[in-house]
Amino acid sequence: MEEKLQNFYELFTRRKSIREFSDKEIEEEKLSRIFEVLRRAQSAANCQPWHFIVLKKEGREEFNQLLKHDGFKKSPVIIVACAEPKKAWVRRYDNVNYAWVDVTIAITEMIAAATAEGLGTCWIAAFDPDKARKLLDIPSHIEIVALIPIGYPKTPLVREEKDRKKLGEILHYNRW
Repeated sequence: MEEKLQNFYELFTRRKSIREFSDKEIEEEKLSRIFEVLRRAQSAANCQPWHFIVLKKEGREEFNQLLKHDGFKKSPVIIVACAEPKKAWVRRYDNVNYAWVDVTIAITEMIAAATAEGLGTCWIAAFDPDKARKLLDIPSHIEIVALIPIGYPKTPLVREEKDRKKLGEILHYNRW
């Protein structure tokens, strides 16, 4: 396999959810590259119905109280990923709004970029969105999709294989 392809696939074998972060700060160049990946992420009809709030460690004490796991509080950066449904593409056949799908795509690409940079992340959905909205002064028409802490992991990025469904359970050819 070509080296670049091998590196791409290796990226996804290294990626895992990180819940404990070291005290090392993230270099601004790395953050800039990660944020550029966010900016360029694909979205339905290129609507880009998203906003991302960057919370640095300093001044985040009150917000940290929303986090269930103490390890997340040590991450140098937390991204608050938000959707703006009014700006999203809507499938005309059934009126499905793609705002959350688009934000999820951007988050996934950002997580891959962070992993490529040697950083760890974790997808957090277990938080009170109303409290977060109030603390961050987020307008009512904006929905918080997830919180993503980013930082250097306390332990190396080596993913242990988890119990995953077999391909035959999730792939369906031509019909269900």
